Amino acid sequence: MQTVDLVTGQPCEMPARTVLCLGNFDGVHRGHQALIAAAARMRQERFPSATLGAFCFQGLSSDFLSQNPPGHLTSEAERLERFREAGAEIAVLADFPALRDMEPDAFVRDVLQRDCHCVAAACGFNHRFGRRGKGTPELLRDMLGGDLLVCDAALDGGEPISSTRVRRLLLDGKPDEAAALMGHPYQLTSTVTHGAQLGRTIGFPTVNQRFAPLALIPKSGVYDTDCEVDGAHYAGVTDVGTRPTVDGAHEVRCETHLLGFSGDLYGRTVRVAFLHYLREEKKFDTVEALREQIAHDRETVAARHRGGC
Repeated sequence: MQTVDLVTGQPCEMPARTVLCLGNFDGVHRGHQALIAAAARMRQERFPSATLGAFCFQGLSSDFLSQNPPGHLTSEAERLERFREAGAEIAVLADFPALRDMEPDAFVRDVLQRDCHCVAAACGFNHRFGRRGKGTPELLRDMLGGDLLVCDAALDGGEPISSTRVRRLLLDGKPDEAAALMGHPYQLTSTVTHGAQLGRTIGFPTVNQRFAPLALIPKSGVYDTDCEVDGAHYAGVTDVGTRPTVDGAHEVRCETHLLGFSGDLYGRTVRVAFLHYLREEKKFDTVEALREQIAHDRETVAARHRGGC
């Protein structure tokens, strides 16, 4: 189990007293943010000397419980960043395999109270913990002496905001709707690798990136994106897919043409935020037809960013 100071991003000692938000927190969406905000108010009113933290697992519990786990909405680094933005001060990253067979009462007593110095907690109404998920908010409240905040699901459009709902929107090619639920766009942050360099030969150089093995891969197609390089932002035309026009490859990759940027980005880290879905991926009869389509996509993205949409 590791404790991280969310201000410095470095490992730290467990504080003497903690108020902990419990969950998987994939995406740290608006529902998660509301939970952390409610816990912050409880801490301020009742436990001002305690440190506010998020307790979750390294990875997601579904990584270990499912043969086909859903893709992650955030990397570990981004999840920590979102915790800090939501108001948490520390993150406690636990080892799921080491805890999965603990009885619920032992988890609360030995992990939360003894090891994490937890004096109060917050969780969603459907939170489960311990062996076979037998632990319930009612048990947690009893063992914490009543010091538990249980939050109902946050709603958007009359439906609960959930990581599952966000994933579905991204897989359906609706990154703008997913961003509205998360409070921030879905993004890929990774190192730029070498590609086939076809884009350079037709006047549209691209940066090539790969999704992490457990990351959610959004619907294949072309996107309007915002790309961050060393703190500077550029509009981007991003193609997620298998490059059918060039070689019929089947490895999914992310290839982005940055508007207004020139230079070598190989080996550097670029953050690509998915804003709008432009069109489906398609195979063109000629490279010239591909060039004309990219030029059209570039103009569409440039107009969107000029108009602030």
